[in-house]
Amino acid sequence: MGEQSFDFAVAGNSATAAVLALALARTSDARICLIGQTPVPMQVNGDLALAPCPTSRPATLERALAGAGELRALLVETGEPLLRRTNVTFAALTGPGQAAAGHARHLLTSFGVVTALLPETASHAGFTAQGIWMLRTRALFAGLAARLEAAGVVAAGKVSDLQVGKDRVRFAYGHVFAEARTLIVVDEEMAGALGPLPDSISRGTRTAVLTDPLPALAGRIVLDIETGGHVAGRSDGRIEALVPAGETQGIVEWLGTFLPQDAQARIVATSRREVLLSRDGAPVVASLPQQAAMLAVGFGASGAFQAPALARVLTGNATSEEAAWFGAHDTGAGRADVADIGVIGGGRP
Repeated sequence: MGEQSFDFAVAGNSATAAVLALALARTSDARICLIGQTPVPMQVNGDLALAPCPTSRPATLERALAGAGELRALLVETGEPLLRRTNVTFAALTGPGQAAAGHARHLLTSFGVVTALLPETASHAGFTAQGIWMLRTRALFAGLAARLEAAGVVAAGKVSDLQVGKDRVRFAYGHVFAEARTLIVVDEEMAGALGPLPDSISRGTRTAVLTDPLPALAGRIVLDIETGGHVAGRSDGRIEALVPAGETQGIVEWLGTFLPQDAQARIVATSRREVLLSRDGAPVVASLPQQAAMLAVGFGASGAFQAPALARVLTGNATSEEAAWFGAHDTGAGRADVADIGVIGGGRP
């Protein structure tokens, strides 16, 4: 078996993990490995990447908006565009959620985003924001292998024997033994090797869902700002959703909240997953004590748009403002100063 050595091993199968690996490679001389089996074309993945997303923090909103331009530069487009603008409905199902939605709408409006309240006849409260940047994750994954190879990122896929030590991480993939100076856990997949998680992190359950066509929702996107669940209508009329529940009844009830009245959509495929969530709604970017590993989780749907700036922080190329923002999102005592919109759990709050 061969041996390889990396500076960073990014663990995750989401668009956030993929963009972070690409950004690390293209903004530094660091040797990068991406661990995780990214979705194949026919797989239900439920990944959504938006900027901006509802937030109560102006600095967070400003950073997400800047990320759209950085993604366009990073993901050089040679065919069908990977980024496009779309209208997004930000929904709230509870009283506290409605209050948070009002604050988020006010902040988005102050940054020039055109918004409109949902009609009182809607099945949920919230607002619609126009011209939101969206990364087309399915298109990203379709061409990801070529992008990783061009950037010099090694795609390890599924690994075995992952061992997290104090100064090195060791693992095997294929016929290769590998080690990395730092493991960056972006998604839950590799978190089991880390032992106890910080108090600011919790585990939750999400289910990716694909339905039969429902033309009334074609092209529409609804994001539940309280749980991060979403419903996205594809151009072919099928619905791809990420549901904040693991059991059938919870899935059906939550999904039904966002369907047109009297509409029925037959579920044809599901994929259940465990996720890492921030307890206070703000991202967690922190090294783990006595381990050559760090967490970069809790970004919600805006993670891919935050990844280029995070890459600069990790490689020492960040501005002082970027370093300060990410530094404030560690697991220290200052979490109250960065806490944001967010309710976690396996189902509705």
